[in-house]
Amino acid sequence: MYCTRKVTDDLIWVGADDRRLACFEGVYGVPDGVSYNSYLLLDEKTVLFDTVDKAVYETFFENLKQALGGRALDYLVISHMEPDHAATVEGLLLRHPETRILCNDKIKTMLGQFFRGLDLTDRIDLVKEGSVFSSGRHEFTFLMAPMVHWPEVMMSYDKTDKILFPADAF
Repeated sequence: MYCTRKVTDDLIWVGADDRRLACFEGVYGVPDGVSYNSYLLLDEKTVLFDTVDKAVYETFFENLKQALGGRALDYLVISHMEPDHAATVEGLLLRHPETRILCNDKIKTMLGQFFRGLDLTDRIDLVKEGSVFSSGRHEFTFLMAPMVHWPEVMMSYDKTDKILFPADAF
């Protein structure tokens, strides 16, 4: 059963909550569990910001299917390659062969290392510091944030609604 949350008129949280963990990354106590955050923008082009951990794989795909409402998934923005952000990238791309990936060069390299059997050669659009992407009404600027957590981290800023997708910054 799906569980999504409307953030704005065209932005939907499609992530999932994981209450099975008592300790996140073996260090941090999380008595109420964790939330794996993934957001779907329904603009002229559909854009998914990150995926989720494999622990909530089924819920995530149910949420995404419901939120897309039969539309194709045009873009996936990958901001961070740690498994709680990117573990379901392969499953997503197999389900949505039409989807293009927006990521930086370091993420591209890590995708090849993490998902060796997946040919992404013609599906990746590289972004750099200050690159701009338009999905229709929304315009995004990409900001590199190496070592916010890992060296490949980047953030996306929606200039239209003034929303920051901060990867692991907060």
